[in-house]
Amino acid sequence: MDRTALPVKLQPSTLRPFAYRILSKKHGLNVQTDALKILTETISARFGSDWKNQNSQSLLEDIAKLWKSQDRGLFIDGQGLNQVLKDISGKSEPALAERSDTLTDVGPANGPSEEEINWKDFFKVINPPQQPNYRFDRQRKQFSLEKPSTLSDAVTTNISYFNSRYHLLADRLSRNENFQKSSLASFSAATHSVQSTEITLIKNVLGRDGLKFILFGLLSKNANGDYILEDATDHIELNLSQAHKTEGSYYCSGMFVVVEGIYSASGGTLSSANLIGGCFHVSHIGQPPAERRDLSLENFGNLDFVGINSDTSTKLNKTLKKRLASIEKSLVDHKIVFLGANCFLDDARVLEGLKRLFSTFERDIVDGEKAPLAIVMYGSFISGPMTATSTSISTISNSESYKNNFDEFTSILSKFKYLIQDTKFVMIPGPNDPWQATYSLGSSNLNALPQQPIPSIFASRLERLLPKGNLILAFNPSRLCYLSQEIVMLRDDITPKLKRNDIVFNHDLELEKQRLDRDIEREANGGTISLDTIDTSEQHVSTKVKQARKLVKTLLDQGTLQPFLRDLRLIDTTYDYALRIEPLPSAIVLNDSTFENFDVTYNGTRVVNVGPLMSTTKKINYMEYYPSKKKFVVKEAHY
Repeated sequence: MDRTALPVKLQPSTLRPFAYRILSKKHGLNVQTDALKILTETISARFGSDWKNQNSQSLLEDIAKLWKSQDRGLFIDGQGLNQVLKDISGKSEPALAERSDTLTDVGPANGPSEEEINWKDFFKVINPPQQPNYRFDRQRKQFSLEKPSTLSDAVTTNISYFNSRYHLLADRLSRNENFQKSSLASFSAATHSVQSTEITLIKNVLGRDGLKFILFGLLSKNANGDYILEDATDHIELNLSQAHKTEGSYYCSGMFVVVEGIYSASGGTLSSANLIGGCFHVSHIGQPPAERRDLSLENFGNLDFVGINSDTSTKLNKTLKKRLASIEKSLVDHKIVFLGANCFLDDARVLEGLKRLFSTFERDIVDGEKAPLAIVMYGSFISGPMTATSTSISTISNSESYKNNFDEFTSILSKFKYLIQDTKFVMIPGPNDPWQATYSLGSSNLNALPQQPIPSIFASRLERLLPKGNLILAFNPSRLCYLSQEIVMLRDDITPKLKRNDIVFNHDLELEKQRLDRDIEREANGGTISLDTIDTSEQHVSTKVKQARKLVKTLLDQGTLQPFLRDLRLIDTTYDYALRIEPLPSAIVLNDSTFENFDVTYNGTRVVNVGPLMSTTKKINYMEYYPSKKKFVVKEAHY
């Protein structure tokens, strides 16, 4: 008969020799005081008076092995230990099962079968407050989970915002084969699949006049209006007069770039003894190449960055991901609808168009099709910024008018009983929506991201109409998780901002002059084109596709949805991790009302733009997404 261990409350001083023997002496790890306290409480609760038995030793062994496998460093701290203990307790299968590459291992002994997994548990919208606050630790080269930021942390988070971005991108570059120490070729050859030399810190160019280097850092301007490059060690003035850019990207202040060139001890305008003088003459400038989602997740230990499985573990192991992907492919009738931007509920044309669109969905449901899982609606939901003042033409306040618009929308939606039974309605705010519009007046420069959701008081009638949980007032941006997929949803007119602030290099002006000369020559020849003037090496694609690829590559290479300085975009650093797209998501649904719809794939990530909801003609623009095929379909509803 098994003996029941008596409950005891151990003291850290009692457990210290026991922990030292296994964790420190055997595995070379140092246990900090807060971690020892947590370890004492855990062993007391689990093993009681039998705390010296083989099971407790096995637990310490598991902690040490998992700590080292996650590359957490030599010091075991309390926060990291809590994560490791959570991973250990959350495992429902042996450790070997995590390294399985097939589905043949899936069975009752290794966790729930596919039939036991409810897909609804893995379909949800994640707002920044629910998303785990992972911060990149530059010492351990890993992400660590931190407590949610508060208002008192604003100073710290503001200081660390660009530092975190720098170290995360620098870590990504260190894994890129074009920037390994063994490489021999130059950065300019990297675009031709040739390896490049390693990146040099700015502080290390001092005293090495006339030598060629590759630098990486933040591109910005100094007080004199000259471009500078700044990394973790120092900053240096740039001379961009001879720079050739890697095509297909935007280059703006606030972006992290890789530059190749020659350092000159003279020629700069900086004269402070505390700064590196001289100038760096740039020959080539490019973006830090993005990394595929699967590679990044593997490098960071398959962390659950969106918290969809946070109840049981901080990680998504390979077995679970394969189960989710298998279920995903079987649900072929699932679809998600993304409407275009600027769903003005105070516009009669928009309401008429929505009525026609919902009628189409309702008719399809009656004919036997499955209702959309969700309809994502993008703001602004009012044509002008909602301010706190009363209107000049009515005694009704702007807030009352705003609520009346939602009430009118609710009245229209109430006529489609089958649609509202099973479909979730997700509402993402735009620049004119409350409460930010009361001080930003719809200006993108004053509208901070992430943007808080629309206050529920305005949608109270809509919330009563829909089944509980089917109305989701989301942040901008937010994440939609569907089984193994992570879809980022953003509402922002970002294309004009990138175009306005894109640096025009002298080389760009020369190319433009050559194009103009060719046009003049063609006109002089009566419109005929000489075969000698056609560049057969260049892939000829439409201007729309070029611009779309340029936008997508810039955002994904930068690893953020807002690669600007704060004078171009205000960032709420309390939730700045919600803007991070590193690792890359499965898909990004942009809603830039200034750009046409597009569908571009870069490094395995699908990026689409729905465009404006209303066109000049009488039609509604939207997209349908089929998760089983990972396919977006452009749709129109005429009315």
